Amino acid sequence: MSAPKAAPAAPADDGPWAAVADAARVTDTRAGTFPIPGGTIVAVFRLNGRLYAIDNACAHEDGPVGEGDVRGNCVRCPYHDWEYDFTTGACRTDPERALATFAVRERAGKIEIGRRLTEGTAARGGDHNDGMETITR
Repeated sequence: MSAPKAAPAAPADDGPWAAVADAARVTDTRAGTFPIPGGTIVAVFRLNGRLYAIDNACAHEDGPVGEGDVRGNCVRCPYHDWEYDFTTGACRTDPERALATFAVRERAGKIEIGRRLTEGTAARGGDHNDGMETITR
């Protein structure tokens, strides 16, 4: 099985574009979460100066992925530790549960989100990866 490829760089026609934040709000060590037109919330990451945007809702139980720990190109959902490659949307915990990716760019000091580049899964639920035991009565 080959590794997923990084989402393509966003060409100028990947709009319409929506400015969501000042570019300084997202650094290599701090992601940002922003609503976009249509109601989706995206998580925006910066790695080596390049921006990436994925759906902020974890494919496990809709946890806020963008609030998780970031290491390299990986983010871990703060709810149950599901891991995602934010450059591709691929889920490392369950390969069938990728998150959607979005075109993203920096223009005039602003982060702008464009069209959806890849579809994510609509599936939810599954095993926890947080070391907690599930007790059923």
